[in-house]
Amino acid sequence: MILNLFLVLFAITCMALVFFVLLQTPKQAGLSASMASGGSLLGGRGVEGGIIRVTSVMGGLFMLLAILISFISR
Repeated sequence: MILNLFLVLFAITCMALVFFVLLQTPKQAGLSASMASGGSLLGGRGVEGGIIRVTSVMGGLFMLLAILISFISR
């Protein structure tokens, strides 16, 4: 019962994570430019910052649910 609930939440989280990753604007400058700018690497301003935060939360929830499902299914 609880495993089924976690699996449904995991599927919803996966779809939401893909959606929010696809919503993000691409950074065309590459890794070296993002390291030089400093603060823009960890967040943004306005809507982009909110999308980055939601994506981070979804990624954390994805990892947490994957670990929980792994332990419960044993």
